Amino acid sequence: MSLTDVEKWLVLINGRLCRGDEYREAGKQMGWKPPSNADELSHEELKKLVTLPSEGFLSLKGFITVYQKELEAGKFWGINHDLALLGEPLDDCGVFRARYDRMYCTSGVQPLAVIDFDSAKPCPNAEEPSDHLPVAACFISK
Repeated sequence: MSLTDVEKWLVLINGRLCRGDEYREAGKQMGWKPPSNADELSHEELKKLVTLPSEGFLSLKGFITVYQKELEAGKFWGINHDLALLGEPLDDCGVFRARYDRMYCTSGVQPLAVIDFDSAKPCPNAEEPSDHLPVAACFISK
């Protein structure tokens, strides 16, 4: 992607230039290098220095790296947002209702009660401030 194409993409997904992790990673992939005193700067100060090199070019590999970093950071919603704006929306599969968090017990105890929490809205939200719903159980000795 040329500099002009990268700028159009970034304005579309972020509303303007110079904001968002996509902008900063695109700059790095296009050849931006941190200053020699980067280790003396805070993360916030360094973020403000990233630019899109005027002679830079974002390769397909670099573009994929931008979104790989988003995935690694857990920003699935951001990728969904970007794809929708780019005319490639993902299918709406509804609210994810499976559970990742688990409780395990040994054979020396028996579960007496399990409280199952659920949310009809995607978490986090106003009622559930975390993306992990509580898991609770009561056990008795065998």
